[in-house]
Amino acid sequence: MLLEVLPGFLLQTFGIGHIYAGDVGVGLAFMFGYWVLLGINAALLCVGIGVFTGPACWLLFMILCPILAAQKCKKPGT
Repeated sequence: MLLEVLPGFLLQTFGIGHIYAGDVGVGLAFMFGYWVLLGINAALLCVGIGVFTGPACWLLFMILCPILAAQKCKKPGT
């Protein structure tokens, strides 16, 4: 779980915990998906709504990614 939270908090890199747990595809999807959303939010800053959507996306990824990575590590046989 720390492999998801610390890089996500410090480097804006989500998905490392999934890659460590063996879900390389899901980890890369979270990583690049977040970066795509970051670009969309940067474009939305021109309209003004990016001020709200950017932190909301970050918070969603900070909550969702560690929970899913921890569930993947707890599954027996994986």
